Amino acid sequence: MQIFLIRHGETALNAAGVLRGQLDIALDAAGEAEASALGEAFHEVRLSAVVSSPLKRALDTARPIAEASGAPLTTDERLRDRFYGELAGHSLAEAEERFGSIDAAPFVETPHLLGRRAQESFGDAAALGVQRAGAVALVTHDAVLRALLALLVPALATVKLDLPTGSWSEVVADSPTGLWSARRLGQLPASGERP
Repeated sequence: MQIFLIRHGETALNAAGVLRGQLDIALDAAGEAEASALGEAFHEVRLSAVVSSPLKRALDTARPIAEASGAPLTTDERLRDRFYGELAGHSLAEAEERFGSIDAAPFVETPHLLGRRAQESFGDAAALGVQRAGAVALVTHDAVLRALLALLVPALATVKLDLPTGSWSEVVADSPTGLWSARRLGQLPASGERP
């Protein structure tokens, strides 16, 4: 089983270095170019499904991938970005100054809840891939990807991951054990690495 984990393209808020959370913002020009490059990269990949966060920035990244691969595109609410409440639109440094850490801030979705919903979505996507006998692509957000990768491959929980906007990662399940491993992380289409 092979699943591609894709981070949406850049937005103005990514470029400004502030928390996006569940603010529904569009890709900027750089993000549109990243989405297009991802579509080209996945042109020859046999995907059985593309599942996206319903937020505009993720959906607009997912569409070129679905079109290029010929896979159906669906959305899953569980792939939404982390809920930051009133901190959305503010910098992480501001949150840390006010509350000590983002995890200590009131009304921010806990890492446990974020990880649980991401893992549930991933499990459903993996089952869909098995049912349709093909790879699946999940298009989502940085916080969701980090939580998911830490749960799938526990060794990654303590590693500083570089998952730039418009990048893709690949996880595969070992047939006999069913354990997941990360084959590639944070690949950009321009790197020459093909899915």
